[in-house]
Amino acid sequence: MATIKQVAERAGVSTATVSYVLNGTGSVTAATRRRVLEAVEALSYQPNHAARSLRTRSRTLGLVLPVSAAGLGDPALAELVAGAAECAAGRGYYLLLASVASGQQEDELETRLAASGRVDGIILLDLRTDDERPARLAAAGVPFVGAGASGRAGEARLVGFAMYHGAVDATRHLLALGHRRIGMIALPSDRLDSEPFYQGFADALGAVGLEPDPVLIVEAGTAEDDGIAAMQELLAAPERPSAVIAASDALAFGAMHALRDAGLEAGRELSIVGCGDLPLAAHSHPPLTTLRAPRRALGAELARRLVALVEREPLPEPTTLALQLIVRRSTAPPER
Repeated sequence: MATIKQVAERAGVSTATVSYVLNGTGSVTAATRRRVLEAVEALSYQPNHAARSLRTRSRTLGLVLPVSAAGLGDPALAELVAGAAECAAGRGYYLLLASVASGQQEDELETRLAASGRVDGIILLDLRTDDERPARLAAAGVPFVGAGASGRAGEARLVGFAMYHGAVDATRHLLALGHRRIGMIALPSDRLDSEPFYQGFADALGAVGLEPDPVLIVEAGTAEDDGIAAMQELLAAPERPSAVIAASDALAFGAMHALRDAGLEAGRELSIVGCGDLPLAAHSHPPLTTLRAPRRALGAELARRLVALVEREPLPEPTTLALQLIVRRSTAPPER
């Protein structure tokens, strides 16, 4: 087993500096901190406080706020955090929130937080298909759970929304209205939720003898501006869609903005469905038809499973949380 002295030698620093980095104390430059954390990972170093934590826990769960979110100003994230905090409190635990500093990587902060001894486990958000964080935390013996894993049945550490079934419901809704030329603004393909959502869309079309038109499938980012650019691309198609499903409300809001700029109205010339049911969805113009995501319940479920891991209790059965289609005025039968 590696020692703190070996970590210090590999990083070219003193043992005191290693201690500062792992405990989050003292004044250490970003470059030095990165070298120390790389040495910790390379040597699979387990700090002494990790052994102590087997006997005495901090009774605190850690959550690093995603770089992509606007902190707790993001209503979706705030709701998830509220659910996690409430559930944690019910088991006698606290929830510690950490923000990534300028120039710092999200996984670097999670590694540092886990090594600090200040938390008993980590909640991971915005998981990607190639995400190395779960394997890294598992190798370090750090309890963790992750959100955004709706495509991974059978993995009790990962909890997500039933994106596949939500996309099926949204597509069937548009088909029932008479739409046949349906487009999609998809999340980045490296997001775990992206493929299940697309597959549900494709399967719902296939059930009525239709296939997705590649021209009408646009992979976007996650921001409203990405939705604007994606809808502009769809409107420029040789034959534009009569309806579009956006994989998030933010993308849907951007798509509606692009429609207004083009002199078109959602729910009249083109129907739009979002995903998430953010507070603004009911008050947009027109109100947005969307899939309601139980974000508070997701936060609570993540905390519940993490506490179970920390307490060495049996994990609940794997689950996904259902999305509910909320029909508003942004969808209507296609123009004849």
